[in-house]
Amino acid sequence: MSGLKPIGNDVTDVDIVLTIIITCYNTCDLVGECLASIYQNPPTEAYEIFLVDDGSVDGTSELVRTTFPEVRRLRSEVNRHYAHSNNWALDQARGRYVLLLNNDTLVLPRALDDMIVFLRHQPEAGAVGCRLLNEDGTIQWSVKSLPNPASAVVGARSFVAKLFPNNRFTRKHLLHIDRDMTQPFVAGYVSSAASMMPLSVMKKVGHLDPRFAYHIDADYCKRISDAGYKSYYLPTATIIHLNHRGGTMASLPVRFRSLIMFEVQSYRYYRKHLQTSSWSPMPLVVAVGLSFHFLALASAQAYVELARFARSLSRRKTSLGAETPGE
Repeated sequence: MSGLKPIGNDVTDVDIVLTIIITCYNTCDLVGECLASIYQNPPTEAYEIFLVDDGSVDGTSELVRTTFPEVRRLRSEVNRHYAHSNNWALDQARGRYVLLLNNDTLVLPRALDDMIVFLRHQPEAGAVGCRLLNEDGTIQWSVKSLPNPASAVVGARSFVAKLFPNNRFTRKHLLHIDRDMTQPFVAGYVSSAASMMPLSVMKKVGHLDPRFAYHIDADYCKRISDAGYKSYYLPTATIIHLNHRGGTMASLPVRFRSLIMFEVQSYRYYRKHLQTSSWSPMPLVVAVGLSFHFLALASAQAYVELARFARSLSRRKTSLGAETPGE
């Protein structure tokens, strides 16, 4: 590891430019890789890192204590989840800018400096997201318009987007399609996997809403917009996002529970930001639409699970056949 190291707890006389907040739960290896990438590709100005450990039992805290001693560790004995954990660190942030960073990310050269410079020269910017790449180098769908009822039909999770990703309705929602990827542009919202904001703006907007897991980035960018600022996408700054490699979707019950949570929190987002009248029939229409959306996604997920089970069973039979001695 090389480069400028983060400022630790014991240093108080330094003007810190960037606070990086990472939360984790039993993702020791990913945390180590993420922190190593920051140490390898740090910003050129003073920064600090918070690692909020939500009760991990896989040795994460010990790894960070011994290998990355400058990192400021906050540990909870229970999993308080994403919003609570980020808010805990946010209350102690000393940087002029704050980067919310997933633990399953790898920071690439100049990404942090480019985001800092952008915010410094764009006073109307309340948030900036970077280009997120999958592990194979393809671009993730991480910059979108703010959710609306049409998102269920043409958004990133819709069958329309999966079958016809270049249709004009999806292009209006997935904002990176057909864009000049050398220039920043205004976004509805950017992924919270790697989003940077001025601390002064975050103090005006307030804490992340703990009622959200899905849509927490859309909710916060909407609140940034309501406060009079804009969210931007900076495609020249790049971070790799190893989406869900940490095992958050490892079990079958969790995968189906996540489908339910997505629909419930979509309705919660609608009620918070889009509902205009308590007498309107639209809440019922949205609820029915989300129910059908869930049934479609659940059916697709069931097909995937059955196919996965069939492949597993086939491999098992092949293995047993190979082990059977010949006559």
